[in-house]
Amino acid sequence: MPAEFRFKALLDLRRQQRDEAGAALGQANEAIVKVNMQIDDINRERAALRDTEDVNRQGNVSVDDLLAHGRYDLQLQAEIGSLESTVAELTAEMDRRRAKLVEAEAELKRFEKLKENDEAEFRALESKREHAEADEVSNRRYTLQRQR
Repeated sequence: MPAEFRFKALLDLRRQQRDEAGAALGQANEAIVKVNMQIDDINRERAALRDTEDVNRQGNVSVDDLLAHGRYDLQLQAEIGSLESTVAELTAEMDRRRAKLVEAEAELKRFEKLKENDEAEFRALESKREHAEADEVSNRRYTLQRQR
């Protein structure tokens, strides 16, 4: 049975940090998806507004209605611009979180490699000890047989 890994607490901590970094990256990705969905909704609303304007241009046309539609379309464009800048900020944050995840993965791999090396060293020592015991038993048997 292998000995307890001397840095087990640190290894567990690194795993936890890696998991948290992965979760944070997932949250940033979800936020980007939500904002992109909002942009798509606004674009659909603008398309519906343009279709409504085309219908309104037939027959009697109210200047006030056209101005209201135009202002509303400008407001929707401003919202899209704001959401796109939010997406850019979220993308930058996602990149930072991805870098943090990569760093956490690398740190975890270092500790896992250290654990593997410790286990290999332990197995080698155990094998050496078993061989020494087997040699000792063989020597005793041989000595006992010679004494008889």
